[in-house]
Amino acid sequence: MSIEKMFAIRTMRQVYKVAAIVTVFSVLIPVLTFSLPFFFFGEIYMRFFAIAVFPAALIPLLLAPPISIVILNMFRMQTLTIERVDELIRHDTLTGVLTRAYLLGKIGELLAQGGSFLMIDADHFKSVNDTYGHDVGDQALRKLAEVFRNSLSSEALVGRLGGEEFGVFLPGADDAQAACVADNLCAQMRAEAKHIAGHEIGLTVSIGCARHFAGHTLEKTMKRADAALYHAKHSGRDRYYVAGASDTMPALILKGKLAS
Repeated sequence: MSIEKMFAIRTMRQVYKVAAIVTVFSVLIPVLTFSLPFFFFGEIYMRFFAIAVFPAALIPLLLAPPISIVILNMFRMQTLTIERVDELIRHDTLTGVLTRAYLLGKIGELLAQGGSFLMIDADHFKSVNDTYGHDVGDQALRKLAEVFRNSLSSEALVGRLGGEEFGVFLPGADDAQAACVADNLCAQMRAEAKHIAGHEIGLTVSIGCARHFAGHTLEKTMKRADAALYHAKHSGRDRYYVAGASDTMPALILKGKLAS
């Protein structure tokens, strides 16, 4: 845990608690300061001490609480604002998965270890919006994200690329592992997205998979996944394709060939 998070103030209870601590120290410091000469001057100093210590303690006791509460409340508001902005940067507000920018940034940190990128698109999503309205369309997007979260491992990164298109990165996964994950996602979507908001929609997804190779950019890997997605969509939807491993191999490998 970072120092910033350890000392972050998020609630008014924390504000009052810290203000009380500040007040105690504000009162103790002058009292102890005036008490120190007593050890050197003894009873001769006591008369002066009795006169001086009362205002020395009263002034911080009156000023410290309101000033501390005002300043600490400002820190609280700043903390909440920063965390809210950070949440908006990291997570899509509708679906709760990662935003496009944050997803691609996190993938960039993991590219050195390799992996596979899955480009996922909801089938016939425009007809869902046109037929049932955008509110149902939004619920369909939430259902997509829910299935992804429930079906993927904790290591997988999932984000919304835009509209009804999502991206998933599987760190360290090869073609066969990516195909297995894609096949499971298609199956889970068929099973869990038959009914949405009381409507029999039968939402399915098409998926394009591409393994990332050393020396390639993330953009190139995503383009290969997008090309695989294109073939999946134009070959009947509700399926996945895996992009070829190199330019000399077939551009796309049908899942039946991959399994064999």
